Amino acid sequence: MTVTLEEAQANLPGIVAKAATGEEVFIATGSGRPAVKLVAVAVNGSRLAQDPQVKGALTILNHEALVKPLPPEEWGELAKR
Repeated sequence: MTVTLEEAQANLPGIVAKAATGEEVFIATGSGRPAVKLVAVAVNGSRLAQDPQVKGALTILNHEALVKPLPPEEWGELAKR
């Protein structure tokens, strides 16, 4: 599956879910050529993800925050580099 950068930004959770199942997901630049490939860390979960203390521990409350750049005041020490 190949999506544009705009499509990826608009539907990141759905695209990540497809990649997590093992589907190859390419994100294309404005020219239409794939620029990056999104791959799962481990198809069907890793041993860490199956650990009862870790499983379900992460909850994303604001999906928009995943794709928005940080404002300059939140850069801290990185702004000085």
